[in-house]
Amino acid sequence: MVNTIPYASQPALAELPRLSVGALAYGAVELLEEALVLGLPQPRYLSVSSTQHIGLQFDPDRSSFTAITKWSLRFGGVLTSTPHGGQNGPQTLCRLEFAYYGVDVEVYAMIPAGTATT
Repeated sequence: MVNTIPYASQPALAELPRLSVGALAYGAVELLEEALVLGLPQPRYLSVSSTQHIGLQFDPDRSSFTAITKWSLRFGGVLTSTPHGGQNGPQTLCRLEFAYYGVDVEVYAMIPAGTATT
């Protein structure tokens, strides 16, 4: 027998309280430690924001494509690569977005476009 629950009649779930910047920083350290234990490359820059966001920036070189891909294989999420014009020529924004214990994480790098080879 299948038990059905009339979701429309259930009260809405309360929104989780926002975390302090200190709690977000602690979560960011936990994320970096987990990545280190797994052998994942480490970012060069870390930011936390009261908007419930953790940002991890990787070096502006082609090895960051591989580094960010490794993070995506471990943590899932949406991985994108978008061309951009830069002050020093064309660049590619490589970006991964995922949630870590309910906190939005953005892993990214602005990578100078490589030269074409044939």
